[in-house]
Amino acid sequence: MQNKVFFGFFFISVLCAMFVLYQAYLFNILIALLLCIATFWLKNWLQNFIKNAFMASLSALFLMIGLVFIPVLFVCYRAFLGIKMINWNMLQNVFDASKLTLEKIATHLPFIQDYLPSLLREISFGKLSSLLLKVSSIVGENGVKFIIDGFVIIVFLFVFFYWGEYLFKYMKRILPFQEQQINEVAKEVSGTLRLVFLSTFFNVVMQGTAFGIIAYFFGFDGVLLGILYGICSMIPIVGGVIVWLPICAILIYQDNIKGAVIIGLYSAVFIGFIIDNVVKPWLIGIVNKRILRTPLQINEFAIFFAILAGIGAFGFWGIIIGPAITALFIALLRAYENEFLV
Repeated sequence: MQNKVFFGFFFISVLCAMFVLYQAYLFNILIALLLCIATFWLKNWLQNFIKNAFMASLSALFLMIGLVFIPVLFVCYRAFLGIKMINWNMLQNVFDASKLTLEKIATHLPFIQDYLPSLLREISFGKLSSLLLKVSSIVGENGVKFIIDGFVIIVFLFVFFYWGEYLFKYMKRILPFQEQQINEVAKEVSGTLRLVFLSTFFNVVMQGTAFGIIAYFFGFDGVLLGILYGICSMIPIVGGVIVWLPICAILIYQDNIKGAVIIGLYSAVFIGFIIDNVVKPWLIGIVNKRILRTPLQINEFAIFFAILAGIGAFGFWGIIIGPAITALFIALLRAYENEFLV
Protein backbone atom coordinates (compact mmCIF):
# COMPACT_ATOMS: atom_id res chain seq x y z
CA MET A 1 0.00 0.00 0.00
CA GLN A 2 2.83 2.39 0.87
CA ASN A 3 4.47 1.71 -2.47
CA LYS A 4 1.26 2.58 -4.33
CA VAL A 5 0.79 5.80 -2.36
CA PHE A 6 4.39 6.82 -2.94
CA PHE A 7 4.18 5.95 -6.63
CA GLY A 8 0.92 7.93 -7.00
CA PHE A 9 2.39 10.99 -5.29
CA PHE A 10 5.60 10.75 -7.32
CA PHE A 11 3.68 10.24 -10.59
CA ILE A 12 1.44 13.28 -9.96
CA SER A 13 4.53 15.38 -9.17
CA VAL A 14 6.22 14.34 -12.41
CA LEU A 15 2.96 14.96 -14.30
CA CYS A 16 2.83 18.51 -12.92
CA ALA A 17 6.46 19.00 -13.91
CA MET A 18 5.66 17.78 -17.43
CA PHE A 19 2.77 20.24 -17.60
CA VAL A 20 5.03 23.14 -16.60
CA LEU A 21 7.71 22.00 -19.06
CA TYR A 22 5.40 21.69 -22.08
CA GLN A 23 2.80 24.30 -21.09
CA ALA A 24 3.77 26.67 -23.91
CA TYR A 25 3.29 23.92 -26.50
CA LEU A 26 0.21 22.11 -25.15
CA PHE A 27 -2.27 24.03 -27.30
CA ASN A 28 -0.22 23.43 -30.45
CA ILE A 29 0.17 19.75 -29.57
CA LEU A 30 -3.61 19.51 -29.13
CA ILE A 31 -4.19 21.13 -32.55
CA ALA A 32 -1.70 18.74 -34.17
CA LEU A 33 -3.38 15.76 -32.49
CA LEU A 34 -6.85 16.79 -33.65
CA LEU A 35 -5.64 17.48 -37.20
CA CYS A 36 -4.01 14.04 -37.20
CA ILE A 37 -7.22 12.38 -35.98
CA ALA A 38 -9.22 14.20 -38.67
CA THR A 39 -6.84 13.29 -41.50
CA PHE A 40 -5.19 10.02 -40.44
CA TRP A 41 -7.22 8.29 -43.15
CA LEU A 42 -5.23 10.34 -45.66
CA LYS A 43 -1.95 8.92 -44.37
CA ASN A 44 -3.37 5.37 -44.51
CA TRP A 45 -4.62 5.95 -48.05
CA LEU A 46 -1.22 7.21 -49.18
CA GLN A 47 0.47 4.26 -47.51
CA ASN A 48 -1.49 1.91 -49.77
CA PHE A 49 0.48 3.34 -52.69
CA ILE A 50 3.80 4.35 -51.11
CA LYS A 51 4.18 1.22 -48.91
CA ASN A 52 6.44 3.10 -46.51
CA ALA A 53 5.11 4.56 -43.26
CA PHE A 54 7.72 7.32 -43.07
CA MET A 55 7.23 8.51 -46.65
CA ALA A 56 3.45 8.24 -46.37
CA SER A 57 3.51 10.34 -43.21
CA LEU A 58 5.77 12.89 -44.88
CA SER A 59 3.53 13.06 -47.96
CA ALA A 60 0.41 13.50 -45.82
CA LEU A 61 2.22 16.25 -43.91
CA PHE A 62 3.06 18.13 -47.12
CA LEU A 63 -0.55 17.86 -48.27
CA MET A 64 -1.75 19.32 -44.96
CA ILE A 65 0.77 22.16 -45.24
CA GLY A 66 -0.52 22.94 -48.71
CA LEU A 67 -4.19 22.77 -47.70
CA VAL A 68 -4.13 24.51 -44.30
CA PHE A 69 -1.02 26.63 -43.75
CA ILE A 70 0.12 27.96 -47.14
CA PRO A 71 -3.20 29.69 -48.04
CA VAL A 72 -3.25 31.55 -44.71
CA LEU A 73 0.40 32.56 -45.06
CA PHE A 74 -0.28 33.71 -48.62
CA VAL A 75 -3.07 36.04 -47.43
CA CYS A 76 -0.89 37.41 -44.60
CA TYR A 77 2.01 37.98 -47.02
CA ARG A 78 -0.16 39.81 -49.56
CA ALA A 79 -1.75 41.88 -46.79
CA PHE A 80 1.72 42.90 -45.56
CA LEU A 81 2.78 43.88 -49.09
CA GLY A 82 -0.46 45.82 -49.58
CA ILE A 83 0.04 47.84 -46.39
CA LYS A 84 3.70 48.43 -47.25
CA MET A 85 2.83 49.79 -50.71
CA ILE A 86 0.08 52.17 -49.57
CA ASN A 87 0.27 55.62 -51.18
CA TRP A 88 -0.58 57.82 -48.20
CA ASN A 89 -1.09 60.97 -50.28
CA MET A 90 -3.56 59.20 -52.55
CA LEU A 91 -5.26 57.67 -49.53
CA GLN A 92 -5.70 61.10 -47.95
CA ASN A 93 -7.24 62.43 -51.18
CA VAL A 94 -9.65 59.50 -51.21
CA PHE A 95 -10.48 60.13 -47.56
CA ASP A 96 -11.17 63.85 -48.12
CA ALA A 97 -13.28 63.15 -51.22
CA SER A 98 -15.29 60.52 -49.32
CA LYS A 99 -16.02 62.97 -46.49
CA LEU A 100 -17.26 65.59 -48.99
CA THR A 101 -19.49 63.00 -50.67
CA LEU A 102 -21.02 61.93 -47.35
CA GLU A 103 -21.61 65.56 -46.35
CA LYS A 104 -23.44 66.17 -49.64
CA ILE A 105 -25.56 63.05 -49.08
CA ALA A 106 -26.39 64.25 -45.55
CA THR A 107 -27.93 67.48 -46.94
CA HIS A 108 -30.60 65.37 -48.67
CA LEU A 109 -31.35 63.23 -45.62
CA PRO A 110 -32.88 65.36 -42.85
CA PHE A 111 -32.87 62.58 -40.23
CA ILE A 112 -29.04 62.42 -40.26
CA GLN A 113 -28.30 66.01 -41.29
CA ASP A 114 -27.80 67.10 -37.68
CA TYR A 115 -25.56 64.18 -36.71
CA LEU A 116 -23.42 63.09 -39.66
CA PRO A 117 -21.42 66.34 -40.24
CA SER A 118 -20.38 66.55 -36.58
CA LEU A 119 -19.45 62.88 -36.64
CA LEU A 120 -17.36 63.34 -39.79
CA ARG A 121 -15.51 66.27 -38.25
CA GLU A 122 -14.36 64.03 -35.42
CA ILE A 123 -12.88 61.56 -37.92
CA SER A 124 -9.53 62.76 -39.22
CA PHE A 125 -7.04 61.21 -41.61
CA GLY A 126 -4.45 61.18 -38.82
CA LYS A 127 -6.68 58.99 -36.66
CA LEU A 128 -7.41 56.74 -39.62
CA SER A 129 -3.73 56.31 -40.51
CA SER A 130 -2.76 55.60 -36.89
CA LEU A 131 -5.53 53.01 -36.69
CA LEU A 132 -4.33 51.43 -39.93
CA LEU A 133 -0.75 51.28 -38.65
CA LYS A 134 -1.95 49.75 -35.39
CA VAL A 135 -3.94 47.12 -37.28
CA SER A 136 -0.93 46.37 -39.49
CA SER A 137 1.28 45.89 -36.41
CA ILE A 138 -1.30 43.51 -34.91
CA VAL A 139 -1.47 41.59 -38.20
CA GLY A 140 2.32 41.41 -38.27
CA GLU A 141 2.55 40.14 -34.68
CA ASN A 142 -0.18 37.56 -35.25
CA GLY A 143 1.48 36.54 -38.52
CA VAL A 144 4.78 35.85 -36.77
CA LYS A 145 2.97 33.98 -33.99
CA PHE A 146 1.06 31.93 -36.58
CA ILE A 147 4.33 30.98 -38.29
CA ILE A 148 5.93 29.90 -35.00
CA ASP A 149 2.84 28.00 -33.86
CA GLY A 150 2.45 26.51 -37.33
CA PHE A 151 6.01 25.17 -37.25
CA VAL A 152 5.38 23.48 -33.89
CA ILE A 153 2.06 22.06 -35.12
CA ILE A 154 3.73 20.71 -38.28
CA VAL A 155 6.46 18.97 -36.26
CA PHE A 156 3.99 17.28 -33.91
CA LEU A 157 1.60 16.50 -36.77
CA PHE A 158 4.35 14.44 -38.41
CA VAL A 159 5.04 12.73 -35.06
CA PHE A 160 1.36 11.77 -34.72
CA PHE A 161 1.15 10.65 -38.36
CA TYR A 162 4.18 8.40 -38.03
CA TRP A 163 3.66 7.03 -34.51
CA GLY A 164 -0.12 7.50 -34.26
CA GLU A 165 -1.09 3.83 -34.41
CA TYR A 166 1.51 2.88 -31.81
CA LEU A 167 0.40 5.69 -29.47
CA PHE A 168 -3.26 4.69 -29.85
CA LYS A 169 -2.51 1.05 -29.01
CA TYR A 170 -0.43 2.15 -26.03
CA MET A 171 -3.23 4.39 -24.71
CA LYS A 172 -5.73 1.54 -25.03
CA ARG A 173 -3.37 -0.65 -23.01
CA ILE A 174 -2.92 1.76 -20.08
CA LEU A 175 -6.38 3.35 -19.86
CA PRO A 176 -8.75 1.72 -17.31
CA PHE A 177 -11.51 1.10 -19.85
CA GLN A 178 -12.59 -1.78 -22.02
CA GLU A 179 -11.12 -1.82 -25.51
CA GLN A 180 -14.59 -1.73 -27.08
CA GLN A 181 -15.47 1.43 -25.15
CA ILE A 182 -12.26 3.16 -26.25
CA ASN A 183 -12.85 2.12 -29.86
CA GLU A 184 -16.41 3.47 -29.84
CA VAL A 185 -15.35 6.82 -28.36
CA ALA A 186 -12.41 7.08 -30.77
CA LYS A 187 -14.65 6.25 -33.75
CA GLU A 188 -17.16 8.93 -32.76
CA VAL A 189 -14.53 11.65 -32.24
CA SER A 190 -12.44 10.78 -35.32
CA GLY A 191 -15.57 10.52 -37.49
CA THR A 192 -16.83 13.91 -36.33
CA LEU A 193 -13.48 15.58 -36.95
CA ARG A 194 -13.22 13.93 -40.37
CA LEU A 195 -16.73 15.11 -41.22
CA VAL A 196 -15.92 18.67 -40.11
CA PHE A 197 -12.61 18.71 -41.98
CA LEU A 198 -13.98 17.38 -45.28
CA SER A 199 -17.19 19.42 -45.28
CA THR A 200 -15.29 22.59 -44.29
CA PHE A 201 -12.66 22.00 -46.96
CA PHE A 202 -15.24 21.47 -49.73
CA ASN A 203 -17.24 24.48 -48.55
CA VAL A 204 -14.15 26.73 -48.48
CA VAL A 205 -13.15 25.60 -51.99
CA MET A 206 -16.65 26.15 -53.40
CA GLN A 207 -17.25 29.57 -51.85
CA GLY A 208 -13.69 30.79 -52.46
CA THR A 209 -13.74 29.69 -56.10
CA ALA A 210 -17.17 31.20 -56.71
CA PHE A 211 -16.16 34.59 -55.30
CA GLY A 212 -12.70 34.53 -56.87
CA ILE A 213 -14.24 34.13 -60.34
CA ILE A 214 -16.57 37.12 -60.03
CA ALA A 215 -13.85 39.23 -58.34
CA TYR A 216 -11.51 38.52 -61.26
CA PHE A 217 -14.30 39.40 -63.70
CA PHE A 218 -14.55 42.88 -62.13
CA GLY A 219 -10.80 43.49 -62.22
CA PHE A 220 -9.76 42.45 -58.70
CA ASP A 221 -7.16 39.88 -57.61
CA GLY A 222 -9.32 36.76 -57.90
CA VAL A 223 -6.78 34.41 -56.31
CA LEU A 224 -6.21 36.55 -53.21
CA LEU A 225 -9.87 37.44 -52.70
CA GLY A 226 -10.96 33.87 -53.40
CA ILE A 227 -8.63 32.47 -50.72
CA LEU A 228 -9.59 35.27 -48.31
CA TYR A 229 -13.31 34.67 -48.93
CA GLY A 230 -12.86 30.94 -48.41
CA ILE A 231 -11.09 31.50 -45.09
CA CYS A 232 -13.73 33.99 -43.93
CA SER A 233 -16.51 31.60 -44.96
CA MET A 234 -15.52 29.40 -42.00
CA ILE A 235 -16.67 32.16 -39.62
CA PRO A 236 -20.30 31.40 -38.72
CA ILE A 237 -23.04 34.02 -39.34
CA VAL A 238 -20.74 36.78 -40.68
CA GLY A 239 -18.75 34.70 -43.17
CA GLY A 240 -17.91 36.24 -46.52
CA VAL A 241 -19.61 39.56 -45.74
CA ILE A 242 -16.23 40.63 -44.39
CA VAL A 243 -14.87 40.39 -47.96
CA TRP A 244 -17.69 41.22 -50.38
CA LEU A 245 -19.01 44.28 -48.51
CA PRO A 246 -15.73 46.27 -48.80
CA ILE A 247 -15.48 45.21 -52.47
CA CYS A 248 -18.96 46.63 -53.07
CA ALA A 249 -17.95 49.84 -51.29
CA ILE A 250 -14.90 50.18 -53.57
CA LEU A 251 -17.07 49.70 -56.67
CA ILE A 252 -19.54 52.30 -55.43
CA TYR A 253 -16.69 54.74 -54.88
CA GLN A 254 -15.59 54.04 -58.46
CA ASP A 255 -19.15 54.90 -59.63
CA ASN A 256 -19.71 51.28 -60.65
CA ILE A 257 -23.09 50.93 -58.96
CA LYS A 258 -24.14 48.11 -61.27
CA GLY A 259 -21.04 46.08 -60.41
CA ALA A 260 -21.57 46.62 -56.68
CA VAL A 261 -25.19 45.43 -56.96
CA ILE A 262 -24.16 42.37 -58.98
CA ILE A 263 -21.42 41.33 -56.54
CA GLY A 264 -23.68 42.01 -53.53
CA LEU A 265 -26.56 39.92 -54.91
CA TYR A 266 -24.21 37.20 -56.19
CA SER A 267 -22.47 36.93 -52.81
CA ALA A 268 -25.61 37.15 -50.67
CA VAL A 269 -27.92 34.96 -52.79
CA PHE A 270 -25.76 32.48 -54.69
CA ILE A 271 -22.81 32.07 -52.31
CA GLY A 272 -24.35 33.04 -48.96
CA PHE A 273 -27.71 31.32 -49.39
CA ILE A 274 -27.48 28.60 -52.04
CA ILE A 275 -23.95 27.32 -51.36
CA ASP A 276 -23.85 27.96 -47.60
CA ASN A 277 -27.43 27.02 -46.66
CA VAL A 278 -28.40 24.50 -49.36
CA VAL A 279 -25.27 22.90 -50.81
CA LYS A 280 -23.27 22.80 -47.54
CA PRO A 281 -25.85 20.84 -45.45
CA TRP A 282 -26.38 18.50 -48.40
CA LEU A 283 -22.60 18.07 -48.62
CA ILE A 284 -22.36 17.27 -44.90
CA GLY A 285 -25.03 14.62 -45.35
CA ILE A 286 -23.17 13.11 -48.33
CA VAL A 287 -19.89 13.00 -46.39
CA ASN A 288 -21.64 11.49 -43.38
CA LYS A 289 -23.45 8.74 -45.30
CA ARG A 290 -21.17 7.84 -48.20
CA ILE A 291 -17.58 8.81 -47.37
CA LEU A 292 -17.55 7.77 -43.70
CA ARG A 293 -17.75 4.02 -43.23
CA THR A 294 -20.35 4.32 -40.49
CA PRO A 295 -22.70 7.37 -40.48
CA LEU A 296 -22.27 9.45 -37.34
CA GLN A 297 -25.09 9.65 -34.83
CA ILE A 298 -24.58 13.38 -34.28
CA ASN A 299 -26.81 16.15 -35.56
CA GLU A 300 -25.46 18.63 -38.12
CA PHE A 301 -26.81 21.52 -36.03
CA ALA A 302 -24.81 20.27 -33.04
CA ILE A 303 -21.68 20.38 -35.21
CA PHE A 304 -22.57 23.90 -36.38
CA PHE A 305 -22.99 25.23 -32.84
CA ALA A 306 -19.86 23.37 -31.73
CA ILE A 307 -17.89 25.20 -34.43
CA LEU A 308 -19.47 28.52 -33.43
CA ALA A 309 -18.66 27.98 -29.74
CA GLY A 310 -15.16 26.74 -30.58
CA ILE A 311 -14.32 29.85 -32.61
CA GLY A 312 -15.62 32.06 -29.79
CA ALA A 313 -13.53 30.24 -27.19
CA PHE A 314 -10.35 29.32 -29.07
CA GLY A 315 -10.27 31.51 -32.20
CA PHE A 316 -9.43 30.06 -35.63
CA TRP A 317 -8.48 26.60 -34.34
CA GLY A 318 -11.82 26.36 -32.53
CA ILE A 319 -13.18 25.02 -35.82
CA ILE A 320 -11.81 21.60 -34.86
CA ILE A 321 -11.53 21.96 -31.06
CA GLY A 322 -15.25 22.71 -30.60
CA PRO A 323 -16.53 19.65 -32.52
CA ALA A 324 -13.87 17.44 -30.88
CA ILE A 325 -14.98 18.38 -27.35
CA THR A 326 -18.66 18.04 -28.28
CA ALA A 327 -18.15 14.65 -29.95
CA LEU A 328 -16.11 13.38 -26.99
CA PHE A 329 -18.84 14.49 -24.56
CA ILE A 330 -21.60 12.78 -26.61
CA ALA A 331 -19.52 9.62 -27.01
CA LEU A 332 -18.87 9.45 -23.24
CA LEU A 333 -22.57 9.93 -22.54
CA ARG A 334 -23.40 7.02 -24.85
CA ALA A 335 -20.73 4.85 -23.26
CA TYR A 336 -22.14 5.66 -19.81
CA GLU A 337 -25.68 4.89 -21.00
CA ASN A 338 -24.67 1.54 -22.54
CA GLU A 339 -22.49 0.38 -19.67
CA PHE A 340 -24.17 1.66 -16.50
CA LEU A 341 -27.86 2.20 -17.33
CA VAL A 342 -28.65 -1.22 -18.81
